[in-house]
Amino acid sequence: MKRQWLLSTVLVLLGGIVLQASANPYSVFVVHCEPKNADSDSFLKLRDMVVKASQHQVKLTIDFTPQWAQMILGNPVFLDSVTQWHESGHELGVHHHPYWVSQTRGTTWDGYTNTPREEILTSNATGYLGDMDDYLVLMNQLPGTRTSGTLGINHGQDVLDWPPALLYSAEGHDFDDIVGRPQVVEYSGHAVWQMNHGLFWNATSSQLETAYETAEPGDIMAVVTHVSNYEQSLANTLAVDNYFAFLGSKDPSGNSLVTVTQAMNMTVPEPATLSLLAMCMFTVGLRSRA
Repeated sequence: MKRQWLLSTVLVLLGGIVLQASANPYSVFVVHCEPKNADSDSFLKLRDMVVKASQHQVKLTIDFTPQWAQMILGNPVFLDSVTQWHESGHELGVHHHPYWVSQTRGTTWDGYTNTPREEILTSNATGYLGDMDDYLVLMNQLPGTRTSGTLGINHGQDVLDWPPALLYSAEGHDFDDIVGRPQVVEYSGHAVWQMNHGLFWNATSSQLETAYETAEPGDIMAVVTHVSNYEQSLANTLAVDNYFAFLGSKDPSGNSLVTVTQAMNMTVPEPATLSLLAMCMFTVGLRSRA
């Protein structure tokens, strides 16, 4: 009870010092690159999406899984493209398919986990590629610096997978997750600023436009899709391209069409303030155990 009271109190105080820098909501578009779709055809479709987004000043947050990172690092042409994306303002983030969630949902585990080796089922032992330190070593070979990610650690045992080096988290699928503001969450003792995003396909184009129009300045309007969704059909490709055009029409300068890290930098306190919050949470945690 004391821990929750402290967190709520500090967040209220922090809310008063956050400055909003845009008259429009911050628009974020996240792309997940799934382990099972790490192939040349999907990369070329992602390249098409980046071109379309750039034409309308939309900056993408491209969350790669390790399988995509390995593919890109092993292909000089792909690596050159990704380097250009980074240099033009798109964010290269990280995406993770944790072990326990994959067991529960039947999704493809990416091979990395902080789960003790002895707890991994024998049938999955050959899929183990390393712990989350190994994960970041690989992901940090991509251009730029990893500052945000969608780690998918919704299962209790997967919270061990949060890499402390990451500053920001994103999660969510529902339509109600599309518009919101960051909040502090805790993953295995780490206080992390997290924003929500909703699955692009959970809303019609008119619903997305209405959500944008009714969002307040300083809100973050964030949607997420997968490369596999974009390449699934011409209709899907056009739906995403038309959304980019809509965003560009609302802010031709592109100043509010930002990445996850840019949106967070605009809407949350300085890292030093978060460190103070983390210290307070740690202190209360110690007291609650005493």
